[in-house]
Amino acid sequence: MIHDISASKNMPVAWKIDVKKHELNEVELKDLNYHIEKNNFEIKTNKEQDYNVFFRFDKDNIGVKINEKNLNRLKEFFDSDNFIENDKGTILDKDAASFVAGWFSDIAYRRNLLAADMNNDGELRGKEFKYTFTVFSEASEIVINEKTLEEELISYAIVGTYLPSMVALPEGESMDISKALDISLNDDKNLDGVITFGEYLGADGKNKIHTYIADCKSSDERIEIGNIYKIMNIDKLKEKELEELKKLAALAKLKNQGLESLTNDEKKLLKDFSINLKISEDKLKDLINNDKLGDFISYTKDFINELSETKLLDIKA
Repeated sequence: MIHDISASKNMPVAWKIDVKKHELNEVELKDLNYHIEKNNFEIKTNKEQDYNVFFRFDKDNIGVKINEKNLNRLKEFFDSDNFIENDKGTILDKDAASFVAGWFSDIAYRRNLLAADMNNDGELRGKEFKYTFTVFSEASEIVINEKTLEEELISYAIVGTYLPSMVALPEGESMDISKALDISLNDDKNLDGVITFGEYLGADGKNKIHTYIADCKSSDERIEIGNIYKIMNIDKLKEKELEELKKLAALAKLKNQGLESLTNDEKKLLKDFSINLKISEDKLKDLINNDKLGDFISYTKDFINELSETKLLDIKA
């Protein structure tokens, strides 16, 4: 089945946390080199504790394993003085350290991979993965192509990000912070700190489409290792439900890209929405500024239940 993401390809599904740029001083560099030499790091980012890239984050020394391709991309993108080589690998400094630390923070804390590693062995297996937040939701509709008479999946919007994974990894598969970091760096094609839906799928609308095999299992390796995203089949939604869906999409866009990204129609939609919910403009700003949009859209629980009647489809390996 053809998956047309023309309308949603530029919508974010993940983004790094902003980490302030910092230049290592002599004491910090000496301390980091000591921990590298001893391979002694408080946070385990893979089970083997096999690391080749190192940086400081929130006063902690961090070691991660990054593949050669992604490391070379970083070296091409950032100035050469952002990298310090030693016999164990590469120390990141300044902008490069800030960038990688931002993705590390997103993965370890916002996606919750660090806390989900309950036995602290450096990797997630089985049910541990259920406690991560790696899922995003896509609103789509199955339509019939008038020319080919074949079904196509038309994507409208990314309506939720950093949702609970809720599933265990299959037997024999694992995930760790280093692996997730490598995947995120690879997906962030232009190294702008944001992974769009198009980057995630490696697709570009109808010019470079993502195709699903008949049983709806994706060939994309990121989904095979346990990441799941939901597709809302809205081919039977009524006009009122479609209006609610637009609100969800506008809220997701507001949270991910900021107020300036909204169109006038989307601003009006959210303004009317806030009035209907009896939420003042100041309260709305507070919810946005303090990243409490989850509270703001809690009303959608009933709406999601209604959607389940029109077949909420989970796609997973």
